[in-house]
Amino acid sequence: MDKELPASVWPEWKIIEKIGEGSFGRVYKAERTEQGRPFYSAIKIITIPGNPDELNSIREEISGDDSVREYFQNLVDECIQEVSTMECFRGNSHIVSVEDYKVVEYLDEIGWDIYIRMEYLISFTEYCAGKAITQNEVLKLGCDLAKALHYCRQLNIIHRDIKPENIFVSYFGDFKLGDFGIARELERSMSNMSKKGTYSYMAPEMYRGEPYDRRVDIYSLGIVLYKLMNDGRLPFLSREKQLITYRDKENALAKRMSGEELIPPVHADQAFSTIILKACAYRPEERYQTPEEFYYAMDDLLHGRMETDSEKKPKEKPVVESERSKPVKKHSKLLDKIKSGPDEVKRRPALWSVLAAGIALAACIITILYVRSMLEENLPLRKSNQVVSILEENDTHTAQVDDFSTAIETIKQQASEIVSELPDCQEVGKKGERLRYYDQNNKLVKTLIYPEMSDDGVYEEYYYWDERLFFAYIWTDSKQELYYYDRRGKLIRWIDADGIVHDKETDSTEYNKRGEKYWKNSLEQFDE
Repeated sequence: MDKELPASVWPEWKIIEKIGEGSFGRVYKAERTEQGRPFYSAIKIITIPGNPDELNSIREEISGDDSVREYFQNLVDECIQEVSTMECFRGNSHIVSVEDYKVVEYLDEIGWDIYIRMEYLISFTEYCAGKAITQNEVLKLGCDLAKALHYCRQLNIIHRDIKPENIFVSYFGDFKLGDFGIARELERSMSNMSKKGTYSYMAPEMYRGEPYDRRVDIYSLGIVLYKLMNDGRLPFLSREKQLITYRDKENALAKRMSGEELIPPVHADQAFSTIILKACAYRPEERYQTPEEFYYAMDDLLHGRMETDSEKKPKEKPVVESERSKPVKKHSKLLDKIKSGPDEVKRRPALWSVLAAGIALAACIITILYVRSMLEENLPLRKSNQVVSILEENDTHTAQVDDFSTAIETIKQQASEIVSELPDCQEVGKKGERLRYYDQNNKLVKTLIYPEMSDDGVYEEYYYWDERLFFAYIWTDSKQELYYYDRRGKLIRWIDADGIVHDKETDSTEYNKRGEKYWKNSLEQFDE
């Protein structure tokens, strides 16, 4: 084990290995054990100033320790802004979730360590290692990140540094956007916005120091997709040369920033090339204007729904713009108040924790009230749509192995999204027998089977993600059972009628029998 591993500021979490390092921080894998089974998280540690040379350099430019301290204090505040930004996204399926953070100030010198604990995910670079990525995988990545940008847009946030290093992959194969370290809330006046980010993926207007808006994120995502479909080479870099020099990169960047027309990426078909090149258009007005527009173009291609220009009709309501965003909007003012005072966060971390907990509680209450307000008055629909609350109530047992924790949290997030979208789904079937719910892409997202149609005389509810079962809720007025499935259709958690939790008990005949039974029942719901 690495002898240089730092101590964790959370006693229950032990840092076990380094998994990444960048210009502004190190990332470690951390483990805690409960009931003999491990949990995992990622802990990012940012040290300010980064090293003694950095501190001495500022001391040479700024006289007085108070001024030097103030300079670095501003950097600490920027990192706290990252945390507060990412906490707004907690629970989002396509943005990395922050679990907790702590700031430790040095006593004997000017310096701080900022600890940020996040969900443990696979880095995109690790995901790509040793494998060829298909066009459909790249399209899936583009769709997932467009959804992330849609949510950023709702909160008036520009990421400003979309690149492969800031992309992660969940247990269920969903792509997530992370590292909002240079993201800022979109100001009404763009004149003061700074030139930050990574030049290789930066939009021209941002590179030139001109005013810009959220379309810079669309451009950066387009460049990421271009590279993935072009043998890992950015625009204007030779695919023939094995070694790309610094001068090659500078020349390629100069061509792109001067507005030279990009050639299509070599491995993208014509339709996907058209989408990518539009996202990477030199002039912002020629790009996709919103993440939703970008999403639809990719999603239509991914699912074989490409239309000619004459056939295209405006979408009435974006699928990515789910009603799940409404609770966020309702408490956004409270978030703004908290985020407006980074100094208070810095000086009173305990108060910040209380406020953050209050936000989470308020969000839960608002979400529950909103869902309840949309429910029908009959018992089956009222109980069935409380599934998100039921998930939380029954999560007292947390036995986990590997990335099991991430899998469970993903299931909860997906269930939350589906429940919030049900009022806008097309309902097919008859109450008292069977109801199917289809989203705006005509995908089956939920089936409710009434006791009269159930072999066991119970309510059976099946929740689908990409038309694949991930959660089954089996219940009567007096009891309930919960079944969690991975993407391969394997049961990973069963909570029985007595509330006893069975996690990955694959050596149990009853566990396997029940898992197979409801998986099979869920597949039968696709047959008319």
